[in-house]
Amino acid sequence: MEKQRAYVLHSRPYRETSAMVDFFTPDHGLIRCIARGVKKKMSQGQSLQPFIEYQVFFHGDSDLKQLDQYESQSLPITLKGNALFSGFYINEVLQRALRSEADLEAELLFEAYEAALINLTGENLETSLRHFELTLLEHMGQSYEWALDFRSGNLVEEDAYYGFYAEQGMTRVGKGYVNKNPNACFKGSELLSLSQGELQLTATLKMAKRLLRLALRPIIGYKPIQARELLKQFHQIS
Repeated sequence: MEKQRAYVLHSRPYRETSAMVDFFTPDHGLIRCIARGVKKKMSQGQSLQPFIEYQVFFHGDSDLKQLDQYESQSLPITLKGNALFSGFYINEVLQRALRSEADLEAELLFEAYEAALINLTGENLETSLRHFELTLLEHMGQSYEWALDFRSGNLVEEDAYYGFYAEQGMTRVGKGYVNKNPNACFKGSELLSLSQGELQLTATLKMAKRLLRLALRPIIGYKPIQARELLKQFHQIS
């Protein structure tokens, strides 16, 4: 039997009384467990919920583990409105990025995840999301030199525009390309700010959101993010 700190990323029913739960752990990344009899425990107030740190005990040699025991280690992080859907977004992106991996140490990503959840309760929600996405890219071996033109080897120029190429990075593009593909082009001055971790300016933050969405696609897939769709519905109802 093995012990790990863990957060619930996703849970779905399994047979009549059990659940299949995806946990995020520091030593193994994503692990999938069968939580037997968990529905009975839910009726007793012992449900497995997102945004709570657990200590989980599990065993098994296959990709599907057996959950033996779990204990909450903290109170739930209270997220409401945009912060709540942003938390769901982080969980969904993380699950989709890590689902193809096995036993991959993720201590730094785990720390970044915890920090992101806490920071979602503050005023700089979008900044927290962007910093987490950058850490996830680095963990997945897809960190980029945002201030470097990969074709020419030159530093990006402030007044020039650049296109993004997955697994390669940024390269300068002409006015014709910019006019036809405005959402896929990025100004050099904003790329320089991103490369230095400076996301305070609204323009840089909006640019980083567009750029990181493109960078994450090969990792998380091209299906729509459910949390993003739920947020749209929430805003429409509100």
